[in-house]
Amino acid sequence: MPMSNSAVQKLGKRLELPGAVSEEDLTLLEDLLIDYSELLTAARGVIDELCDIVEWPVGVTHRLKTTDTLIQKLQRAKARGSSTNLARIQDIAGIRVSGRLTLTEQDQLTGMVVECFERQGYKCSVKDRREDPMVGYRAVHVIVSIGGRFVEIQIRTVGQDLWANIFERVADIFGRGIRYGEPPEYGGQAVTDVISSMEGFSATLYEVETEVAASIVSGGEREATLAHLDPNLGRLRKILQEIEGIRGRSAK
Repeated sequence: MPMSNSAVQKLGKRLELPGAVSEEDLTLLEDLLIDYSELLTAARGVIDELCDIVEWPVGVTHRLKTTDTLIQKLQRAKARGSSTNLARIQDIAGIRVSGRLTLTEQDQLTGMVVECFERQGYKCSVKDRREDPMVGYRAVHVIVSIGGRFVEIQIRTVGQDLWANIFERVADIFGRGIRYGEPPEYGGQAVTDVISSMEGFSATLYEVETEVAASIVSGGEREATLAHLDPNLGRLRKILQEIEGIRGRSAK
């Protein structure tokens, strides 16, 4: 029988405390993730069916947070002076849909995702991070509530996806907290400058994406207009390669 939200919240309160996690609580967390895995599989099936019929080329991936990642997330929030309700965390189970989309098509795809799930009786909410990014992160998230649990569906353009992948790698090297505006764990001002530069690049990319979307809506040829993004995408791909190289060397 699935854990009640009250029991999940109490489990989260215990896990957020510093120190060793008990075997009993670790087992409970593993059981909870099995529940989320089943939800994720079902939601992925819905998304796959949708993406088979849309006119845009998109890719789909999914992931489930690990026990270590969740415990770190809870303890990091506690250390910041806040407390996270484990039962209300919305990104334990996540699906990512990304492709060569305009911002207008991103909106359309978001509407289709919401319609698919709401037609099956599930409640959805939408978080648009494009106008109000978090440390430069831009995307649209659809949060689907299924039986008191959540599945987060991230819908990204190619540029948004590349940018996010780069920032994830930077966070892997210099501290996961930078994704939430926290200072890097090491590297000092040099890393802070990199983060600031990434935020600036995100803003510039969004500007170009906005212009491209408006041009296509006004009658511009889709592929030729989307090509205006290619120099920025090329730069992002080069940066990602460089970051991967740094991460590879730091792991040795």
